[in-house]
Amino acid sequence: MIKDNIKIYKDLTALSEGFTRFLTDTVIKRNSQPNIALSGGSTPKVIFEYWSKNYSKALPWDRMKLFWGDERCVPPHDSMSNYGMTKDLLIDKVDILPNNIFRIHGESEPHEEAQWYSEVLTDHLPVENGIPVFDLVMLGLGDDGHTVSIFPDQIQLWYDDRLCIVTHHPESGMERVSITGKVINNARNVAFLVTGKSKAEKVKEIIQNRSDFEAKYPAALVTPASGEIVWFMDEAAASLL
Repeated sequence: MIKDNIKIYKDLTALSEGFTRFLTDTVIKRNSQPNIALSGGSTPKVIFEYWSKNYSKALPWDRMKLFWGDERCVPPHDSMSNYGMTKDLLIDKVDILPNNIFRIHGESEPHEEAQWYSEVLTDHLPVENGIPVFDLVMLGLGDDGHTVSIFPDQIQLWYDDRLCIVTHHPESGMERVSITGKVINNARNVAFLVTGKSKAEKVKEIIQNRSDFEAKYPAALVTPASGEIVWFMDEAAASLL
């Protein structure tokens, strides 16, 4: 049985501060070298900007290891690159060690990169139950119920035996490299970062009717071994709960 730990904030600044406290108390203080899988999207963008302005010195960037849960198959300078966004807003503005940044190379051949990144996870993360373990996986929630880059029309990929796979956006066809459900659900902490009225219906369906929607939305398949999902939401995203 999954426990949904729901945290609702009046605005994005308050949400960013709340998530930073969670990161500090639950992840950083408990691990000498915290391993974090970052997410792309509008809400992490706000959080990264908040960190660079307010926590460039207050967080121990020199001992944090950054990975990504998914990446679009574009070069890092492309405006759609998750890594590129993080680099511009955060990495270039804090003292993080280059050797502690493990990006997905969106410019590489997708299937080769998925295999390579699987090896990166195995080589640079602790392994439990035969699966690499993140201290924290940050997740977004799409309007269609997708998370990382596993979309409803490719939901079977959630159960793939591989650590990383290649997916494609159902409308644009753009290829993406994504970690799979086995990696997400093996993490010590999983946090959804969700903002905006457009997400409210999916938030309600997933939290209140998770068992009814397991076959429909990838985000409903997030069932970490820890037994808890922490939701960081603004009032608009949580308005239908």
